[in-house]
Amino acid sequence: MYWFYLLIFIIAVLIPDIIRTDIFGVPQERFEEFAIFVLGIIGFLFFILKEHQLDVQRKEKEREQRRLQQTAKDLVESYSYIGEINRKMDILMQIGIGLSERPSLNKTREAEIYKSILESANFLLKAECTSLRFVNTKAIRTIKEVSLNDKCNSFKNDDLLKMGEHVHIKHFKDIMVVSSHRSINDIKTYLIISSFEASQGMDNNNQEILKYLVSQALYLYSYAAKNTKSA
Repeated sequence: MYWFYLLIFIIAVLIPDIIRTDIFGVPQERFEEFAIFVLGIIGFLFFILKEHQLDVQRKEKEREQRRLQQTAKDLVESYSYIGEINRKMDILMQIGIGLSERPSLNKTREAEIYKSILESANFLLKAECTSLRFVNTKAIRTIKEVSLNDKCNSFKNDDLLKMGEHVHIKHFKDIMVVSSHRSINDIKTYLIISSFEASQGMDNNNQEILKYLVSQALYLYSYAAKNTKSA
């Protein structure tokens, strides 16, 4: 590019030495002016052309950068999603392994599994508090309740029982309630989650895992209660 401009400049300087006579009846001075004008136009057009090429290259570079940024973002989201899925699988495995230890189950281990279930629910929904409540559906009273902390909102058993037999997930403002699919010896389990991320609460995979967790909590409670009676 620079060499082309240098060539035009040299030719323009040498025009008076190149054109020494009148050409086609045009006076020498006029033809020299015309030749210099043409060289200027050529240089200007070449400048416009290179400017356009640079602009096209700049836009193409910006598009490539956006594509790279989007690709990087997609990769981060993919790795994050894979990590979250792996974490959810770990949750299910840990709960399953804990329940497989039922023959050696004691009060301490039972409490640890309840805590693991609550922490898993908290993690899935990024909630502030989660509690497990075991309710006698006939007497309408709480038999047992386990919470991670004291930030959990109080919730009446009457409202829990109003969910019905075939409704296992229900939202009450900023509270989400997940119930076990069945009751054992008139005991039904409810997972009460408060102050959680709405998008996580609406995720179908999360909901299915929560249903699994609350059902496992009921089986654990039933097994522990049975062992206590037989002891």
